[in-house]
Amino acid sequence: MHLRFFLRPLTLASGLFLIMALLVSLNLGERTARRQVRTIDITMSTAEQGGFTPASLRIRASQTVRLRFHASDVAHAVAIGPGLELDLGVIAPGETKEVTLSIDRPGVYTFYCNLWCSPEHWRMRGVIDVFAVDGSLPPANSDPVIVALTAAGIDIDGAHGAQQTVHSADHASILITPDAAMLAVLEIPDILRSPAWKRTHALADAAAVLGGANPSQTGIALAGAAAALWREQLQDADLADAAALYAKNCAACHGVTGRGDGMAASLTPTSPAPFTANALLEKRLDVLYAKIRRGGMGTGMPNFGALFTPEETWALVDYLWLLALSETSP
Repeated sequence: MHLRFFLRPLTLASGLFLIMALLVSLNLGERTARRQVRTIDITMSTAEQGGFTPASLRIRASQTVRLRFHASDVAHAVAIGPGLELDLGVIAPGETKEVTLSIDRPGVYTFYCNLWCSPEHWRMRGVIDVFAVDGSLPPANSDPVIVALTAAGIDIDGAHGAQQTVHSADHASILITPDAAMLAVLEIPDILRSPAWKRTHALADAAAVLGGANPSQTGIALAGAAAALWREQLQDADLADAAALYAKNCAACHGVTGRGDGMAASLTPTSPAPFTANALLEKRLDVLYAKIRRGGMGTGMPNFGALFTPEETWALVDYLWLLALSETSP
């Protein structure tokens, strides 16, 4: 009897000891995990002064890292992509911002400045190689849109519209504006409402198809109706994210409203393309997509395929047309 009463306090004491040991162990595990987070300090200077340092990182898939970006000279802004949706915003001179992330999918990612910071701003990029458990990187994926254009013999940088019946030269002195009233009285072939068809054609193609179904109409009337149809198909799209991407990455050269009059327009080797209905009349949508992703050869426009997902790129193409067909188009 006395032995049983003696053992009971001992058992309770043992239980309390085990609980305390478990709490200490968990706390130690948390501290150890925090110490295992790799911190990488990255200094930012204008591209003329070296850009990102370091500009190349290598981490394991699913490894947690803390990236600390320090602006050493002027204001910068940092985003990381494609597909990560990470944007640290503006980092003032002398300021440091950090982000803790873990990237599960092996591949090559890019950290870049999306605030115009110098004439060589487009060079402000760094690379994150995220390797698999075996130390390998997946092969770079080819873009099926660009592959298809190449297979079709279409020069992304060349002039287009040779096979189209409506040419921008015919309308050099006439502004193409959406004409919803004209569209309402025309016969509209079903093909013109196909998103897949639209992605591989230009506004001039749509006008030509409308002309085939409405042969009595003039080229200008058909172009206005086609522009109205183009805009109609954009009205239900959510392009807020594309507008933000454009403002941060494109507006400095192409202008806030897409007129080719951005603050850095005079610094580019060739004048930035304006995004108006007349200027885009014969531009296939897939060609616009390809130029965004691959860059404009000889124009000073960098490639954005390393920054944006294909879906973001298509949304940007739609946003260019939204600018071109806005009510304020000159």
